[in-house]
Amino acid sequence: MKRQLILFLLLFFMTFHLSFSQDTIITKPKKSTNIINREKPLIVVNDSILKYEVMEYLNPNEIESVTVWKDEKAKSMYGEKGKFGVIIITTKNISKEKRIKIYKEFKDEL
Repeated sequence: MKRQLILFLLLFFMTFHLSFSQDTIITKPKKSTNIINREKPLIVVNDSILKYEVMEYLNPNEIESVTVWKDEKAKSMYGEKGKFGVIIITTKNISKEKRIKIYKEFKDEL
């Protein structure tokens, strides 16, 4: 039940944030084409910053905990990269091969 609640809250946060971001993009066009990527929260999996798309790849059954930081807490921990919030995910013990695959495929090079 606790895992389902955490997953529900995580999905709710992402859906709310994405719908808000889309409204912002339509009403306030920016020069940069990367604005969509920069308005998403920073994703940290097992202390590694990964691309936002890793959220679709992770199996909820492999997640041990999810922590969401926003505002000043996120900025104080991750600087400007965390200005749109930070989602910190700790996985359960997953295989070394899968962990390497996740890091190679979703490594974020900001």
